[in-house]
Amino acid sequence: MVSNSNLSGLSTELLIKIFSYADIPDLCRLKQTCRRFNSIISSWDHIILKDIPLPLATNQMSNIFLSKCSHKLTTLEKLRISKNWTIGKYYEKSLLCVKKKFMPWLQLEEKCIWLSRGRFVFCYHRKGSYVKLKPIYYYHRETNSDVAHFQKKGNTLVCGLRDGSLCINNTVQRSSRFLRSCHESDVNSVDINTNENIVVSGGRDNWFKVWKRNIETNEVALTYENNLQDRIWKVAILDEGPLLAIGTSANNNINSIFINDIQRATNILQLSCCEYNHGVLDMKWDGPHCVWSCGYDTYLRKWDLRTGNCVQIYKDPHASALYCLDYDYCNTVMTGTQLHGRVILWDVRQKNSVQLFFMESCKSRGLGRNSPVYSLAFEAEYLFTATDQNLNVLNFSGYNGAIHDYSDCCK
Repeated sequence: MVSNSNLSGLSTELLIKIFSYADIPDLCRLKQTCRRFNSIISSWDHIILKDIPLPLATNQMSNIFLSKCSHKLTTLEKLRISKNWTIGKYYEKSLLCVKKKFMPWLQLEEKCIWLSRGRFVFCYHRKGSYVKLKPIYYYHRETNSDVAHFQKKGNTLVCGLRDGSLCINNTVQRSSRFLRSCHESDVNSVDINTNENIVVSGGRDNWFKVWKRNIETNEVALTYENNLQDRIWKVAILDEGPLLAIGTSANNNINSIFINDIQRATNILQLSCCEYNHGVLDMKWDGPHCVWSCGYDTYLRKWDLRTGNCVQIYKDPHASALYCLDYDYCNTVMTGTQLHGRVILWDVRQKNSVQLFFMESCKSRGLGRNSPVYSLAFEAEYLFTATDQNLNVLNFSGYNGAIHDYSDCCK
């Protein structure tokens, strides 16, 4: 008697167990054989692939990072797209091209992207890598001063201007509070807490200032200020507590990072790497105890505030200053560099960088290639970078993208 039974007739539990012994290429082929296999592997891939290490760039472990992502990926998709990141397989688009050169800043959200250019801050609707070129919101002040930096949280947009002024906008009510000349010169960095009632500004005049804001009336009052004797490049508020990290140029002081308690208005820690020209240009908190920083000295560093020491350090393979960074709050860091529109992909579990990405808009300009990456942001499928004349979008989610593999330069 011949049995008509086959693999597809087994129970779901048995198939999950069998599939757990298959490798990634075999699972992809099995998904294409029948609808049932495709459904089981897609629905239970987190069980089938439970022993696979966390993928790079696509892990989506942090809610903060996930809130920027267009899609919540399945485990198989995470692994496939992560492979694209590591081998440099992507499509690239250059958007919003202009002839005039700027020093832009960008911020990424799930359905939109914010970009500053000159006196304006624009908000563009996006769906994945598609960016609608007509802005849905923009900030503009009748002034000749450019926006040096901005921060958007909730319904609040805070802009620091190069004439020393500060503007706090409610993006829903379209109202604003303008603080003229609160610094003597450029407001290089601003930040706002998650409750939207504390604003911090750091300026070229060496001062950082903490402002208390009434959300209902948008009234603002200065509560605390301090002169650090060095130009301030970056301020970053910890979302989970009252701590403030301040990055300076470190020209007159050996310390480049200061940690302040906003509630007590006191400095509680100073950090230094004891090296020449180690000014900090960008920082991100990694929980309440650690800070990532990058800057002039070409190093990406992770600081542990409990010991006051640098616990992880990564050097740019081409010894360029690092202008900006973004972090997935798990194992992936991206840094934007000073030259050639270059972005570096780092796996914090490894010593060397993983991959380099060169913006095509910088390659095609002949002698004008040397635009820094002034700002960047990434999610699981896309990388967004702001150079002097372009917004660049790298799409890693496709199947037939061109391969730009510079991993040999990372060793």
